[in-house]
Amino acid sequence: YAYNWCTEIFNFMEGKEPSPFSDTPKAVILPANTEEVQKIVKLCNKYGITFKAQSTGLGPWNQPSTDNSIIVDLRRMNNIVKIDEKNLYAVIESYVSGAQLQTEIMKYGLNCHMPGAGPQVSPLASATSMNGPGFTSPSTGHSARNVLAVEWVLPTGDILRLGSLGLKNNPDWYNGDGPGPSLRGIMRGWAGAKSGIGIFTQVAVKLFPYPCSTKFNVTGNSPNYNFDVPDFMRLYIIDCGSYKYLEKVFLRVEEEEISFICSHLSGFATMAIFANSIDNLMDKSSIGIMKVPIVILIAARTKREFDYKQKVLKMLLEELKLTNIIGTKYIPESIFYAEALRSNLGLHGFITTGGFQSTKGGCDTAAMCLRSTKSNIRLKKKYIKKGV
Repeated sequence: YAYNWCTEIFNFMEGKEPSPFSDTPKAVILPANTEEVQKIVKLCNKYGITFKAQSTGLGPWNQPSTDNSIIVDLRRMNNIVKIDEKNLYAVIESYVSGAQLQTEIMKYGLNCHMPGAGPQVSPLASATSMNGPGFTSPSTGHSARNVLAVEWVLPTGDILRLGSLGLKNNPDWYNGDGPGPSLRGIMRGWAGAKSGIGIFTQVAVKLFPYPCSTKFNVTGNSPNYNFDVPDFMRLYIIDCGSYKYLEKVFLRVEEEEISFICSHLSGFATMAIFANSIDNLMDKSSIGIMKVPIVILIAARTKREFDYKQKVLKMLLEELKLTNIIGTKYIPESIFYAEALRSNLGLHGFITTGGFQSTKGGCDTAAMCLRSTKSNIRLKKKYIKKGV
């Protein structure tokens, strides 16, 4: 039916050809509001038809799961319903992208959590139905920790309003829970049900102060853009040498709560930071041979805050006996900083390698994440040999 990231892996696991395309649905329906979604779900129940909701649709989880499936395509539901700059939350519909939301809230000096998949995906889908770590998780958390009140069309066609939205008097979006057990836990747990438990039509997500100036100046033409880097930003790229030492570095840096981004990338993805096109990517092969690189970005709104963060990180690097390669012979493209601020690294440095899985579902602690990474190296080699 359509290309989706990692579909070839799922097709192979189901005994099919490792094609990047999914099966064709019986129909595709495009509702415009919650009431139309509710009617579609009730009709599916009446006639014994299964359905999958699709928002921005990055992965294979929102594709037909049976021969008798339809796709509920939510692209018409693309409105930012509310921005509450005082109480730091925004209410969005299903097809609002992270880039769309971030563009609007930057006008208020605010930022949102962006899932690692990139700004082209739906924060609603990530908050309600997916995993949701991101490059800015050290400063904006995880999708599960950003979701507040929710409007949810259940598989039965009933509408459930979670948190303060379900109050009888003065319903609003500011809280995701009420007295008693957390229904957010039933809704998504750790990693979400991936379109398996109904359709989410609106959600409130947390907002955060933007880490630096929101006045961007970008010049040039694609891919040779130039970005005026804000005064209070600095990039660090460090080779930790081993996964065991990487865990120690992660924990020490995050204990100090100074990073806007603190992320381990593959050597190839780290190369992408220094390249603005495939043409000059391979010229950076000396970066690609770094064993276990970690990318740290600090950003601040004032000189005092920036000086403090730099001082702390300098102390940590001396303590850990590590060296920042930035400022030696390696200088990132200026547009990297804009990509970091606009959370576009998911597209540039994460999906650049094509279809893959790394530590999905195993991001609860640094130790668990790194154990999953090492285990997956052996697992992926098996599929690589089979040509997947």
